Amino acid sequence: MKLKAIHIAAAVATLPIAAHAALWDGTGGSPHIIPAVNAQGTGPENTLGTTWTSTNATILGGATYGWTLGYYFQGNGYWSGIPMEGLDDSSNLYGVVDSMTFTFTKPIAAFGGEINWIPNEKPVTIAAYDSSGNLLDSLTLSAGDANLETPDGFYGFIEGSPDIKSFVMTDGFIGIENIEAIGLPTVAPEPAAWALSLVGLGLLGVTLRANRNRRAAMVAG
Repeated sequence: MKLKAIHIAAAVATLPIAAHAALWDGTGGSPHIIPAVNAQGTGPENTLGTTWTSTNATILGGATYGWTLGYYFQGNGYWSGIPMEGLDDSSNLYGVVDSMTFTFTKPIAAFGGEINWIPNEKPVTIAAYDSSGNLLDSLTLSAGDANLETPDGFYGFIEGSPDIKSFVMTDGFIGIENIEAIGLPTVAPEPAAWALSLVGLGLLGVTLRANRNRRAAMVAG
């Protein structure tokens, strides 16, 4: 996993929002695992307490979800192998400003991940909203074909209480991987795994009882 980094000094200049919201470096979070499904389109795609959607319905087949087949950010590098979400659209190239959104079943306290993008004439941004659609926090990553933040670093938002209902990423072929969150459910064992565990416990119980009976018989003899 790449080293998590966040650049507070540059970020402060781009944050006009209330002081109760803050940038987050992933500390104390739990991994939000996206399956490697290599899906394209607008969604919805659902994974453990989140629904992912995109407004990109036409460019290059739509946005990507759980994508492992390679993703090029021009001068900002190349990703492959780890399931990621990518917008697959840039107003600089296509004249359209699109976004992709993670909406949470219940509001959560923090969300973020390793983020990369193609520098764009339009602002490339991330933002967090509450259940009423009010903006909690935003960060501009790139504007005017210039990076305002270091690409391929960890960026996210944290609240003092579970207030984040959605996380929106806009423009610049923006992508995210290695997501961390506070408040999302973690991976639970599959039903088949539970069944095997119960069978294993049952066999262990039978073995222990048999051993006890054998020892008792030896003492009695």
